Amino acid sequence: MNLYGPVKVGGDILAYCGKCKRDLAHVIVAMMGTKPARVICKTCQSPHNYRLGEGSASVKKTSSLSPKVPRATKTFVKNSEYWEQKMATKKQLPMKPYKTQELFKLGDVISHSKFGLGIVEEVKDNGKIVVLFRDEERTLIHGIGSSDR
Repeated sequence: MNLYGPVKVGGDILAYCGKCKRDLAHVIVAMMGTKPARVICKTCQSPHNYRLGEGSASVKKTSSLSPKVPRATKTFVKNSEYWEQKMATKKQLPMKPYKTQELFKLGDVISHSKFGLGIVEEVKDNGKIVVLFRDEERTLIHGIGSSDR
């Protein structure tokens, strides 16, 4: 039951019209179970999917008291722990700055300007390396312009 009577195909309902930009009377033309799916605006005659009226009491309002802070995901925590273990064993190795022209080998510790410290986990034969950074593994290019590839 709504403001205009029972909710049924051919019945009237209050809904938001995107074309008119306001809550207006609509005619229900399709239902999904017990809820209206498609409606036609009685003012502009445009058909559209049913959108709950903005002034409706059942519209959820979000609280603006505290912004949502993203939580660390399980994969991030796993990668971070694994990265820390690997870095602890590589502390004595020299750190190489990442450059696309530089050739890297398995186990090299690199310093990337955007991703931070990483360890070369895999050297692929197509001029790419898989590097483990604190947040995730990334595939990077290396050896550009080098004849040793």
